[in-house]
Amino acid sequence: IDALFALVLMYNREQRYDEALKALQELRRLHPRNRLVVLEAGATALRAGRPGQADEVLTEGMAMLASDTRERIPGEEGLWRYKRGAARRVRGRLDLATQDLQAATGEDSALWVRGRATVELGRVALARGDRSAAAAEAARGQTLCEQGRDPICAGEARQLIKAARGR
Repeated sequence: IDALFALVLMYNREQRYDEALKALQELRRLHPRNRLVVLEAGATALRAGRPGQADEVLTEGMAMLASDTRERIPGEEGLWRYKRGAARRVRGRLDLATQDLQAATGEDSALWVRGRATVELGRVALARGDRSAAAAEAARGQTLCEQGRDPICAGEARQLIKAARGR
């Protein structure tokens, strides 16, 4: 089991997503109640460019989350909502993405999750053609990402601000 988790990390780092998804499928078989394995499967599907699969897996996992009485990690629901919102944004399901992403920006979520969800809201605004809202969301997201010590997200926010301003 430890080796499978290590493989998932390695495969994701090396962008070998099909292999990561196979390892995650085996982990899900071995631990069918482990929500975090499902969360990682959805996140990996999104990284692999499979937003439909990610949306389905994350929706299934959120149903598990809703009925699971075991302890949650701090800010867990926000993390689920951010990941599913990102998948839905890529799919063009902008209204559903917005609902998830707004929920992910709540105070219970970690700063980096709030930052990433806010940047995604900026991408939703840009997809809708609202450059002003996109730039504003990206600027808010950049601040949250910096506060959450997420330099990759802060860089993505800066790029979104430029795109929103037509640069």
